[in-house]
Amino acid sequence: MDEHQGRIFASLFLIANRLQVLGDRLDERVTVKQWLLVAIIFKSGSGMLSIKEIARIVGATHQNVMQMVKSLKEKGFLDIFTDPKDRRIKRVSLTKKCLDYFQTRGDKELEFLNHLFADFSYDEIELFSCYIEKLMSNIEKMEKAGDESR
Repeated sequence: MDEHQGRIFASLFLIANRLQVLGDRLDERVTVKQWLLVAIIFKSGSGMLSIKEIARIVGATHQNVMQMVKSLKEKGFLDIFTDPKDRRIKRVSLTKKCLDYFQTRGDKELEFLNHLFADFSYDEIELFSCYIEKLMSNIEKMEKAGDESR
């Protein structure tokens, strides 16, 4: 394995862990993983997704997603309901309380991102984003190949 590839691979795990710790400090009510789940539902366009869809996007198990969903439901941020067309499917939607709450966090989140990328130029951020897209694409290809081999 190329030395740089190994360093990048290890660094991604270290970065993920450290970002989670920093992100969890932003808000005592919502973890950074819960925030990501809310953001995914919000960005979906429909404002609702199934547990299975969320798990696929996040790359987590159905059980882990369900645990986060239940926690956010207890806080009044999500509603869970059965899909009227297929009763086996559980759908999740954001509540007004959730949308209002996350609206109040906007400045705090923007400040966090500005600090995180403070030493990057616009061009570096744009290039970094392209590299992340390529890496995500390769991960998706590897996942598909793994699913097909089972």
